[in-house]
Amino acid sequence: MKRRLVVPTALSALLLSFAALADTYVPGSADDPHVRSAIFLGGDERFYSAITELQKLQRAAGPDFEASPEYWSAIAEYSLSFGLRDRAENLYRSVAAAAADPVVGGQARIRLAEFSYQRGYLDEARASLLRAREKLPPELEIEWKDLYSRVLMAQGRYNEAITVLEGVDDDTDDAAFMRYNLGVALINDGRLAEGRTALDRVGRHTGKSELVRALRDRANTTLGWHFLQNQLGGSAKPVLVRVQSEGIYANRALLGIGWSEIAPQGKRQTRGELTEDQKLRELNDPFNTFSSLGVLLRRGYLDDPYDRAGIRNFRRGGAAKDEEAGLRRALQVWSMLVDRDPQDPAVQESWLAVPFALDRLGAHLQATQFYEQAADRLEAARKRTDAAITSINSGRMVETIVQRDANSESGWMWELRDLPDAPETYYLQSLIAEHRYLESLKNYRDLRMLNRSLEGWKGRISKVDASFNDSTRAMIEPRTLFQRAKRTWKPEHEKGDLQLEEATTLAAPGSYTAPAPGAPAKVPPLKLSLVPSKFDGPFERLQSVRSRSSAMMPIITKSQRDAAAQLQKMALEELNLQKGTIDKYLVETRFALARMYDGALPEQDQDEVEMDDAGKPIRKQKLQRGEAEIDKTKPLEPQILRKPAKKTPSGDADEVDVK
Repeated sequence: MKRRLVVPTALSALLLSFAALADTYVPGSADDPHVRSAIFLGGDERFYSAITELQKLQRAAGPDFEASPEYWSAIAEYSLSFGLRDRAENLYRSVAAAAADPVVGGQARIRLAEFSYQRGYLDEARASLLRAREKLPPELEIEWKDLYSRVLMAQGRYNEAITVLEGVDDDTDDAAFMRYNLGVALINDGRLAEGRTALDRVGRHTGKSELVRALRDRANTTLGWHFLQNQLGGSAKPVLVRVQSEGIYANRALLGIGWSEIAPQGKRQTRGELTEDQKLRELNDPFNTFSSLGVLLRRGYLDDPYDRAGIRNFRRGGAAKDEEAGLRRALQVWSMLVDRDPQDPAVQESWLAVPFALDRLGAHLQATQFYEQAADRLEAARKRTDAAITSINSGRMVETIVQRDANSESGWMWELRDLPDAPETYYLQSLIAEHRYLESLKNYRDLRMLNRSLEGWKGRISKVDASFNDSTRAMIEPRTLFQRAKRTWKPEHEKGDLQLEEATTLAAPGSYTAPAPGAPAKVPPLKLSLVPSKFDGPFERLQSVRSRSSAMMPIITKSQRDAAAQLQKMALEELNLQKGTIDKYLVETRFALARMYDGALPEQDQDEVEMDDAGKPIRKQKLQRGEAEIDKTKPLEPQILRKPAKKTPSGDADEVDVK
């Protein structure tokens, strides 16, 4: 019999030990199931639900709630990730004060500063970073310098940013980004030689990651266009040819390479002073074939590269030998550009640059045809921009973007992974990539999510309210219920055998005054409880939630409308800027066509010119040997590479090979 009881007894002991282990967590500690659930939600970037889970735990515990550092760190991190900066700052301050590891406090302040920087609160970001500097551990030094220098540059304090960045001198990918910022800061501070040297190192960085390649292309494009602005075409070309042929900077680089062929070549530029370690690195660099570098170019190429003298000069005379060779090389490069993205300003400028080069080479008729083609393409681009403006005014783009990720609770950490298939997003890629637009888009998306959450609560409250008012059971009078209970009630010991026994240890009433064992020294007198003035049951709490949500709804709705209006305003400004660029190119194209038509008119009867159906003058010139009519329905590149004619000194037409 004893052997049969061994297994059940051991199993019971094991189950009791497991039950004891399951109940050994402290509320608010890292082992609390609510905290662990919130951490899981946070890891899934569902920050709104994670904050809600942690707040429920705090509310259930009451005013005496004492949580672990893990609890406060989690709620601070998720509050900032969702965009609640002020609340996160107070929580982070408490976490940093209680943390023994200085890395925790340093990372908290850097995260706060990063949030403020991206939202445009530069003064707050700088203040947070200065506070973090006091006890900053060495492992956070690079991260702190990177962010602090960007904040200073955004404020225009380039000299201070240079002081911060000059100590960074290694070959890591992070250092390459900081060196690029150093070069830009040096140039903006007037220290051109040093800035060019810093940007040169970035332009020849040998990193293989996609980010480093993009940074290298950006640096080389920036430097090359600076040389063009300073009429140093000979120095610009070696920089621009480093840029990848396919990428976000490829079109600008190709346009610049073409202009560098016909721009003033300038003199050889000198480098800034280098340290011995840098000099050794320069000598051992197999890609060191460049002599000087440049400055940051404004996005969009809305300003002239070097006063755009070539575009405005449509002389029909022959070019000098050096210029002729440069025009042929420029034409070859620009021919790779004309059939690319029609909304890219670099591509649009190439539509004008190609006929300019053809005209300078003597292929006047073909140049006229390409100017006409450019006018048609620019008109089409203008119509597409107008259609995009109409779509923006309808509010479709923003709604399309947020609907693709409507239920996300990632807040500040949310990223736009792809763009919807809408024409306006195609024209606004550069704007959408900027912090100012992305942060406004995050605000709008979060407000929309909160609005949807309140709408959901409104529906749930209505259903619960209906369940209180519309019961499926009919109401029954209490008297009827008592009568029914009496009829069905049976005594619990109806058939029991009851016997009386004499109690020999009882004392007479009032004669026993000793207190009972374990009884309190003084029993407090009973007091009657008053009827509560307000019952706080489930129904009453539900009404409180209803009133709070009803008060929040108009505030969130108004904020959502304001955020949508801000996004629409930024998009319209960008599109109008693009439209202005197109209009500028259209004016130049039509002016060039007018001069070409004027040159094609017979001198003796210019007032009596036969016009075609489109209102254009009928040309009196014939195609010269080597020229060919272009087909506007086909890509332009293979047609450009034909051999335009150029007259020799003897007066005969000769072929000019542009390949």
